[in-house]
Amino acid sequence: MVLDRAWTQGWSAPEYQRFDWNVAIFAAGIAIYFYLPFEPSLYVLAVICSVLCLLAWFLERKLFRFYHLSVIVLLIFLGSGRAALHTAFETVPKVPSYERSYTVTGWIEAVEKSGNGYRWRISVSEMSGLERDELPLKVRVKVKPSGFEVGDGIQVRAIISQPPGPVVPGGYDPARRAFFDKLGGYGFAIGKPKHADVITTHPVEKLQRRLATFRYGLADRIRNKAPAQTAGLQAALLTGVRAFIPQEQTDALRVAGLAHVLAISGLHMGLLAGGSYFLSTLLLACIAPLSRRYDVRKPAAIIGALAATGYLILSGGSVATQRAYIMAIIVFLAVLMDRRPFSMRSVTVAALITLMLHPESLISVGFQMSFAAVAALVVVYSEWNERRVYSYRPGLIQKIKVNIATLTVTSFVAGTATSGFAVLHFNRIASYSLLGNILAMPLFTFVVMPAALTALIALPFGLEELPLAVMGWGLSGLLQVSNWVAGLSGAMAYVPAAQGWVIGVFGLAFLFATLGTGLRRYSGFALATICFFVWSRAPKPDLRVSDTGQVAFWHSDHDTLFVGRKRADRYGREQFMQRAGRPNSDIKTYQDTQALCDHLACRFEVKGSKVSVVSHPSEVGIECEASDIVILTVRRAGPVARRKCSAILLDERSFKTLGAHDVYITQEGIELRPANKKGRQRRPWS
Repeated sequence: MVLDRAWTQGWSAPEYQRFDWNVAIFAAGIAIYFYLPFEPSLYVLAVICSVLCLLAWFLERKLFRFYHLSVIVLLIFLGSGRAALHTAFETVPKVPSYERSYTVTGWIEAVEKSGNGYRWRISVSEMSGLERDELPLKVRVKVKPSGFEVGDGIQVRAIISQPPGPVVPGGYDPARRAFFDKLGGYGFAIGKPKHADVITTHPVEKLQRRLATFRYGLADRIRNKAPAQTAGLQAALLTGVRAFIPQEQTDALRVAGLAHVLAISGLHMGLLAGGSYFLSTLLLACIAPLSRRYDVRKPAAIIGALAATGYLILSGGSVATQRAYIMAIIVFLAVLMDRRPFSMRSVTVAALITLMLHPESLISVGFQMSFAAVAALVVVYSEWNERRVYSYRPGLIQKIKVNIATLTVTSFVAGTATSGFAVLHFNRIASYSLLGNILAMPLFTFVVMPAALTALIALPFGLEELPLAVMGWGLSGLLQVSNWVAGLSGAMAYVPAAQGWVIGVFGLAFLFATLGTGLRRYSGFALATICFFVWSRAPKPDLRVSDTGQVAFWHSDHDTLFVGRKRADRYGREQFMQRAGRPNSDIKTYQDTQALCDHLACRFEVKGSKVSVVSHPSEVGIECEASDIVILTVRRAGPVARRKCSAILLDERSFKTLGAHDVYITQEGIELRPANKKGRQRRPWS
């Protein structure tokens, strides 16, 4: 529903009536859906939306002063309804929650990097022990691949269970991501994979299989022809296959603030599709009879749209690439319709289409950072164009200055706009991100991506070796920049994690700062400042208990983390340290200096509270009398011991239902925050 019209009394429509604000309110409804502690009923949402539509129709004619409020409420429920409907359609079978061995038969859909090894994403056709209606569509299995290609039919014996939930409260939820990726199980191979004859009959699956085979075959061809140092990066930029990028290159790019070059998104789509449009315009303009009679920008826009479509298919069509593609198509449509291609309206239209297709993308960091960067650039350049004084100064040196200034402003604005969301999600910030982007992006913009476009054009003719060499030279320079910036002192700074609601309020502040004008824009900056102030005052957990009963707690100086066993709960412990803003702290075992231990239990103090880690149920009663927190690492406590225990008791039942716990010890008492809280347990992805 578009409300861009004047009031019937002749007044100008207020700012919140604009289309972009309507999209923002619709997005707020989606956000509310994902943070609900229960799964709303589709029927109830449909009835509420119908009633609100009738109410809005009535108020527009009888009580107009309340009409806008009713539309705001309607848009919120429409957003929640769209997200709930999408979730209902995405619901697919999952394997049981407990680990079990299966013989999986299917075809390899993708290869992904996993630590020092690889994992297969398998499109399942059969699994031992499961009926046809119980089969997950896809599973992910860690393997040691040899002699297999993407698209091959395989059979492998693997231990598989449901995708895990978050390992820390408020942390990344792999199960929710797997749910919307239609992944019904995670596991690892326990037998040697074998080739199998897997026949795909569904037309869509046939096409997907052929595209996957083509993409990975093309990635192998690029890796064989490209310079060895940058072959993995070049395959990733051209095909979206990121499994072959060396880990040290990924780490250096991340620390230097250049990790965005790895994900095919707006930057890549803009450079490649924009480069195709520019090249087509130049060539068509050179044909004098054509350029004098017709606007050559329009056929060039069609060529650019076709190039964007080809790149979308070639790169695998991830959600991030789809967002970039939608934005590119809107820009080219604006050129065809003689409209302004870059405006806030085009950004919000792209956001609306993306949210209609993938509502879950709203809560992903990729969506937030991508649209934050584009929205900020549109606002800044719009203000710049209104205030700048145009003066033509010929000469190559002047053009170079203008391009450098434009790149600097673009890097600064995009980096500033995305830094808030990046810090809130990742608890880290690249201190020299602006420096890295100013030094590296000219190479990426003027060497790497033009050479990538040339390589794609040359591939059908077998002439890709030279453009790939040029592309590799540009990427080598970019890697040198990233290594130098990453080597600077304090290149990566870490901060404690924020409360979950802070991200939502910060997003609202960003909307006011970009969509608002005047006082509303300033209120957005003020609200963002308040968010960061509240964030800085957020309490930090003192102790972690994993879903297997492994304990980790901070020393009083918060520079050392004491654990029971260094090898146990490694990933969860890393997340705990990162969310505390201290990922590089020393790790020591508490049995050595902090605890009194025997073969049945260990006892130690954390901020004045006594904690007991018990390895046998017989000791629960004794430890409950002596401690404030009792953690039973094996089996469940008996009903009598549980009823008589005056301390906080965590055992197998607590871990199975609530997962890991963060423990906050304050003067007011002890607070437990579970990773798998009851609200999450009611959602379909739990």
